[in-house]
Amino acid sequence: MNYWYKKGSSSRGVEWVYASKDTQSNKTFYARWTYKKPGGKTHVGKGWKKAAPQGTGSTRYMGVSWYAGKHQGPVFPKNTKICIEFKGYSTKSCGTLK
Repeated sequence: MNYWYKKGSSSRGVEWVYASKDTQSNKTFYARWTYKKPGGKTHVGKGWKKAAPQGTGSTRYMGVSWYAGKHQGPVFPKNTKICIEFKGYSTKSCGTLK
């Protein structure tokens, strides 16, 4: 995840969200990201998206990304929690917009 903000601002712009999963299998993976504003409920940022194969040989992984930078993504309050999850897996990877 990559985000931006102006000094002194309480808002954070999410410029890029990326998810990857190490794998040697040919299984299809889908990922999505969610967010939870301070004191709020969890919401889906973007729905399930198919991950594409990346790398080669022993460094093969599946990756998926949302947004392309240039300050184009959504804006959230400071301390919003962003999580990545893969369909069928209970473990999530999370980060906080500081």
